[in-house]
Amino acid sequence: MNIFKSIINNLKAIKANHNLEKIKNDFIAKQIQIHQLPKELKLFLENKTDFDFIGIYSKGYDCIYFAKNGINLNIEYEAVEKSQIPYYEKMKQFASINNFTIKEETNKNVPYLKIKTNTSIEETFRLAKEIQQNIFENNDDTKYDIVP
Repeated sequence: MNIFKSIINNLKAIKANHNLEKIKNDFIAKQIQIHQLPKELKLFLENKTDFDFIGIYSKGYDCIYFAKNGINLNIEYEAVEKSQIPYYEKMKQFASINNFTIKEETNKNVPYLKIKTNTSIEETFRLAKEIQQNIFENNDDTKYDIVP
């Protein structure tokens, strides 16, 4: 009898550990390098992601979001902390230099910038790479977490 109880308890422990591992994996962000972004954008446009937006970040303040615009994409940026305001301004300059229309909003006093790029996956990738390199000083080897 004790052997059976021991086996059952071990099986319960294995199942509990498996469930904990699954929960842990569900909360670990997927990481990519910038060259992998087109694949993620394709999944996003095909509605194969959990939310109606995705983003990438490596340092926290360098998080850019991608929003659907029909079959194309727009790029967005949110200045959650005051230290992000200079980057917010650089993102506005980037949009202006590239002749993109912008829309500024605030959400609970947090500035939010929508850059209406209306670009394909390939062009959005090029723009995102340029933003990450020129504004946030990241490089091709930088690892980004996928948001959300």
